[in-house]
Amino acid sequence: MILLLDGDERPAAAGDLRRDEAGSWGGSLAFPVEARTPHLLNLTEGRLSIRGQEGSFVRPDTSDWVNSPTGQFRIRIEGSGDAPF
Repeated sequence: MILLLDGDERPAAAGDLRRDEAGSWGGSLAFPVEARTPHLLNLTEGRLSIRGQEGSFVRPDTSDWVNSPTGQFRIRIEGSGDAPF
């Protein structure tokens, strides 16, 4: 899975991405702790690519990373439009 930012790609691991019966989707993305850059800390929207399928998302709370597990930088996202999975 790849997080797409302003033409830049960052590898990400899916935490608990899910889609409900209504078609809404969301979950979390995990990065190595070294990826905790100001750009990712303040990210409020982006695109996700999973096996060639892209989907847009918003990140409603930029302080969500505070409770990340040791060694990880984790953010919560809410899908916007069709899920990329």
